[in-house]
Amino acid sequence: MSIPAVHTRKKRMIVLDTETTGKLTYDRIVTLGAVRLEGDELQRESLYLIFDPSIDSHPEAIESHGYDNWMTRFQDLFSDLAPRIHTWLSWADELVMHDCRFAMRYLQRELCQAGVAELTQPTSCTMERAGELWGRESSDLDECLKRIGKSRIYRIHGALEDAYLTAALYLHQIGSKRPIARVNSWSPPKNLKPHPPRPPGELPSRTEKKRLGTIEDAHLLLSQGSAMASPLQYASGPRSTPQAHSV
Repeated sequence: MSIPAVHTRKKRMIVLDTETTGKLTYDRIVTLGAVRLEGDELQRESLYLIFDPSIDSHPEAIESHGYDNWMTRFQDLFSDLAPRIHTWLSWADELVMHDCRFAMRYLQRELCQAGVAELTQPTSCTMERAGELWGRESSDLDECLKRIGKSRIYRIHGALEDAYLTAALYLHQIGSKRPIARVNSWSPPKNLKPHPPRPPGELPSRTEKKRLGTIEDAHLLLSQGSAMASPLQYASGPRSTPQAHSV
């Protein structure tokens, strides 16, 4: 009697982070960053995108993510990239985030509003795990990173950098001894578009932007498919060469 072949593979995780216009129910995603893990091994593929949220960011949010209400008007709508984002994230067996409820609430809503199915994978929250390990007063991402000897490069919260650091925290929490490379600089989102100079005075009211509709625009967007790139590609800043080493 023949025995059916059993195929096994390492568990696939995507660690992601979002930066939003604020923390209220109506707020929207401004940037999305994500990295992939197979088992405890970081993969080269990553995702880093910026969007026009169609509403203004709260001042505190701008101070956090660094993108003002003028330049975001000239970026892609989330809905234009939603199918590709869903496909990219569907690779994972599990999604990992720091403050999972916050990130998933906004991500699932953006997908639904774009007419794309919600993500169905189980999730893991490094913030909840940190609360169990170290107490809730130490569950903030920056506090957690201090405990494992890591920190952000910049004061501004970059979604890809935070996803990368959350991956380091996750690996620490599961007891992995595999070192994760230190990245000394990060580039902006891959789909970041140029914008005209900010006009003086108060900004004009936002006008509704139509979803991507022309074939020409679609081809242009698809030609930027390298929005799915490696963390070390993103590590190269506008005037610097990435310096990565194991820590």
